[in-house]
Amino acid sequence: MAKKKGSKGEKKGKKVNKKTINIKKSQFYKVSGDSVERLGKDCPKCGAGVKMGAHKSDDGRIRYSCGHCGMTIWE
Repeated sequence: MAKKKGSKGEKKGKKVNKKTINIKKSQFYKVSGDSVERLGKDCPKCGAGVKMGAHKSDDGRIRYSCGHCGMTIWE
């Protein structure tokens, strides 16, 4: 593809980066003595190895979504 000779639009400014929240891995596990318990909900479609992400909405409901298969559950 050939390069265009001139740009007729305005120049774009710098992007403003959004601040991200750092989440520690220790929030997903509960350690008691010699046993480790995985917190969170398992995906019913994918099985016990895949966890679902929890997202809160404005009306107080929680939406669980699987990143592997895309299944969504509202509670």
